[in-house]
Amino acid sequence: MKNIPLFPLNIVALPKEKIPLHIFEPRYKRMIKNSINSGEPFGIVHQDQDGFKSIGCSVKIVNVIKEYPSGEFDIIVEGQQCFQIETKVQEDDNLWIGTVSFLKDQHQINEDLLDKIRDQYLHIIMKLGINEDMERHINKKNSFDFIEFVNLPNKIKQELLEEDDENKRLQIINRIFTAVMSISNFGLNGQQISEA
Repeated sequence: MKNIPLFPLNIVALPKEKIPLHIFEPRYKRMIKNSINSGEPFGIVHQDQDGFKSIGCSVKIVNVIKEYPSGEFDIIVEGQQCFQIETKVQEDDNLWIGTVSFLKDQHQINEDLLDKIRDQYLHIIMKLGINEDMERHINKKNSFDFIEFVNLPNKIKQELLEEDDENKRLQIINRIFTAVMSISNFGLNGQQISEA
């Protein structure tokens, strides 16, 4: 288990996903400054009207785009690992600190399903006109790799985050890709996957 700062937001971060953030609240400016200085991750957890979820994703800062004189930041973070919050406490400035355990997948990957998803993914990105760095796309090996260009609703992203069976995550992605590919005009006029 590890203690990490928690950043409740109305978004869901997934492993390998890159997310731009503008940091302006004092407690989060402190958190980001500490993360930059230490190289340590912090956790993004989805917050809705019922509070925040118990499963989130650790992120690391991969790019500090701008640091403002006010101490605000524009940054890019990248999702690292799914975690379960075991306990949480608030510091004096209301920054949440969570004691978290990192989650591990519990099942062997179904290689046939993985190959099917990879074929669907390659078909979709080629229809979108993405043809650079094809070797990187061909070598993707897990569910989180394949949703790089997919703008999913928070509910589905949280479902993927909470699922500890890689094959079940791949099945969810298979259903999404099958639906996208069934759209007769998919890929025309720069259509985005999020429209599916």
